[in-house]
Amino acid sequence: MEIHRLFPSGSPLTGLLQQSKLWQMLDAEVKTRLPENLHGYCKAVCIDENGALILYAYAPMAATRLKMLLPALLSGLQQKYSHIRTIRIKVRPQQKPAARQKNFRISPRAAEHFLDTADRLAHHPDLAAAMRCLAHHHLNTDKE
Repeated sequence: MEIHRLFPSGSPLTGLLQQSKLWQMLDAEVKTRLPENLHGYCKAVCIDENGALILYAYAPMAATRLKMLLPALLSGLQQKYSHIRTIRIKVRPQQKPAARQKNFRISPRAAEHFLDTADRLAHHPDLAAAMRCLAHHHLNTDKE
């Protein structure tokens, strides 16, 4: 989908969209000049007022490897982006998503049906026991 068609010409969102595309292209360009095993560990984030391209490294190991590759990376990028004067690397560990809370609940009526079904599963005692355990857990949780 071509999202730029959703915005009227001259809209501030059009400029933001163009900037976003430019950053994606620059980030892709940086990654084409790096070993593939580093691609997931770094990202081009901005160019500061001094012409320094800021790269975030998501692990100290990646930062160390990037620093070793800087001379070749800088000269390659400067051929296409002459306004980049230097490259700086900042280690920014990625935030791990918060642990998901278990919020699955079985209604008391459904739990009763699990108990009824468990009573009929004498020929599968392990399954019957698991269903009883599940039903009792949800019946006790709902009372709290």
